Formats: sequence, structure tokens, C-alpha cells
Amino acid sequence: MKQGYSGKKVLWLMLFVFALPIIAAKLILSQHWYQSGVTNKGILITPTMHYASIGMENPAPHLWQVAYVLPERCTQVCQQQLHLLQQSHIALGKDQPRVVSVVIVQPNSDTSALLESTGQKKDFITVLASQPSDEIQGFNFLVIDPLGQWVMRYPSSQQIEKLPDESKDILSDLRKLLKLSRVG
Repeated sequence: MKQGYSGKKVLWLMLFVFALPIIAAKLILSQHWYQSGVTNKGILITPTMHYASIGMENPAPHLWQVAYVLPERCTQVCQQQLHLLQQSHIALGKDQPRVVSVVIVQPNSDTSALLESTGQKKDFITVLASQPSDEIQGFNFLVIDPLGQWVMRYPSSQQIEKLPDESKDILSDLRKLLKLSRVG
């Protein structure tokens, strides 16, 4: 009799040992107690947007783009962001030919920063929006894929001290995208 009883114990113990992780995982996931790891620094743009959705033409098809939306008033922060846009492109190293820097200029944008910097060599493509777009008003930097879809956005920082970190975040995300990309 002892043999049968210990056999049942072993069976229940084995069932418990293998079922417990499955039950625990199901409970943790269904109760949203687990926060999945996120490695991107920017904010994914959902629903998908592209140049055509706001009435603009893609300035560099088949290339990745880092775009900066020029604000209505270009302060010292804006000028620093334009400088970091150029420096980010240089920091890409061997991936430079795959990426182009774009400045999106809306009708109400302050273009004086672009005119002032003509003394320095800037490798920007400027895109003129035919009308102001509410969809891109809150955007600062954008990462755009070779098909023209806007992938990620980065919120505007108004503190000059935080701008280099913002630039590093964009570079980090862009390098991951370039590494995983089969398009462009």
C-alpha cells in the first residue's frame, strides 16, 4: 500500500512542478503584472503616417531619413537641434549613405536659422509643406523609413543640456533600425 500512495504523491508532485510555471505565467500576463522590455528610445507613430498623408512628397525615396520639423520661432534650442541633426548624420559613419537629414518647413516656420547657417556646410534636404499640418505640430525629430512611412518621433526638449542625450537616443534607434532593415 505504501508503494501506490507514494506513486500518487510523485505523480501529483510532477504535475504540480510542470503546471505551476504555466499557471503562474498565464496569471502574470493576464493581470498585466509584467512590463515587457522596450529598447527603443523614441515613440512609435501609430497610426502609420507618411508624406502623402499630409500632402507632401517624399524628398528622398529609398533612403532612411532623420527629419526635423522647423518650429514657428527658431530659438537657440532650435539652432542647436539643427546642429545636432548634422552631427548625428556624421556620427553614423559607414551608414551615412543610407541616411539623409531632412528639415520639414511649414508655411509658418522660421526659416531664418536655415538662412543664417548658409556660411557653414549643411547637408539638409528641405521639404516645404504646402499648408500647416496639425499632425506634425507636436513632433520634433522623426525617423522615416525608405518607403516614406514615419516610424518614430521624439518629443521636443527645450533644455539645451538635454539635447545631446536626445541626439544619442535618435542615433541608437536609427542604428538598430539600419541593422535590422531589409529595405534601404
